[in-house]
Amino acid sequence: MAPTVRARLTLWYCAILAVVLVAFSTVSYLAIARAIRADNDASLADTAHELSAAFGRSALGEGGLSRSVPLDFRYSDRAIFVFDAAGSLAAASRSREVSAADRDALARRVASGARGTFTVEGRSPGGGIRALAFPVTVVSTPFVAVVARNLEDQRRRLGAAAAALFAGIPLALLAAGAGGYVLARKSLSPVVRMSRQARRIGASSLGERIEVAHPGDELGQLAETLNGLLERLESAFASQRRFMAEASHELRTPLAILQAESDVALSRPGRDAAEYREALEVVQTTARKLSQIVEDLFLVSRSDAGDYPVRTSRFYLDETVAGAARAMRTRAESRNVSIEVAPSPERLVSGDEELIHRLVLNLIDNAVKHTRSGGRVRVELSEEDGVTSIRVRDEGPGVPPEERHRIFERFYRGESGRGSGAGAGLGLAIVRSIAQMHGGDARLAETSPAGSTFVAELRIAPDAA
Repeated sequence: MAPTVRARLTLWYCAILAVVLVAFSTVSYLAIARAIRADNDASLADTAHELSAAFGRSALGEGGLSRSVPLDFRYSDRAIFVFDAAGSLAAASRSREVSAADRDALARRVASGARGTFTVEGRSPGGGIRALAFPVTVVSTPFVAVVARNLEDQRRRLGAAAAALFAGIPLALLAAGAGGYVLARKSLSPVVRMSRQARRIGASSLGERIEVAHPGDELGQLAETLNGLLERLESAFASQRRFMAEASHELRTPLAILQAESDVALSRPGRDAAEYREALEVVQTTARKLSQIVEDLFLVSRSDAGDYPVRTSRFYLDETVAGAARAMRTRAESRNVSIEVAPSPERLVSGDEELIHRLVLNLIDNAVKHTRSGGRVRVELSEEDGVTSIRVRDEGPGVPPEERHRIFERFYRGESGRGSGAGAGLGLAIVRSIAQMHGGDARLAETSPAGSTFVAELRIAPDAA
């Protein structure tokens, strides 16, 4: 099982803290070691300064240098040696800080010319001395005085410092890990609560929302984002249910007509050919209407899903608009309505000619349907800032204010005279879907009791060829 987010956060926190603690402890240890070494060297230098002053008051005895000088300085933590010019030991203090082996190694270093501060490594682990050699003169006789200190104390102090610094790292990590886990658990508790609430929300309870405790922080923004997603899902589910209900309602009427006509035609034997022909004509008309409704539903549903195939080709838009107007003239004449297409220059564009032809047909059909007898429908084509506009104006009663925001909804047919057509209420919805497929939109540009103007705006690139 994969570790939880709390565990991963705690592990990352402990890993970063471990790196920081190790780096801090290392730097601190190096600084302490440097300070201890500097303090040790400063102590040797102070002792050497005192010896230099004392040697200035010394005298030579019969056997060489008077041993009273080093004996005057008794230090428990350092030893004093005086070597003559030949490198032989002339005098030494009484101290056990330096072993005989270290003293011999020190003598060799002095004989080889070593002066100043230097280290003599011991043969055994933890051995070795730190020494400061400097020349002195007693009654015109040169000597080399050496102040030496065992490194064992220095190493012991450094070991204690290392233990104090590095031994506490596991304890610090343990405490930090426990605290980090508690903090991570507390910080992520709103996420756990949101996940539980989201788990309870289903298709039947999309109206519920996740509680937003702190809208200003990141978790509050996450909750608001999830609530927005739930709202869109609720809207999509409601739209889908409404679509299914309205589609069923629209399909029910033509199906009932087909069933009734077929039942009547078959219920009475011995009917003549004219009666059968009349029944078949009703069936044919109803079947065409049913086929158109199914085709419209298919277009709208696939457009909503975003997978309707748009077949792009080059065509003259002005000819497509004129062809759609010619196709609607018979229907317009049956209602005593004329169709006028405003003159327009040739426009060679790239788009789906079949879909745009259908868009123009639906716009003109909607205008003819709601234009009063003896009225006129005018179609105009224009282009501005890369947007091609197809404007269709009717001479109808206009769209009431309470219906204007719903006229592009699927299956919507208002109660006014304008919305009382015989269609399924999909015409303008299809116009908007086709316009959106071509990067545009459809809108009601203006409306009044003298008529309305609908505009379909398309972003179809003009073809210069």
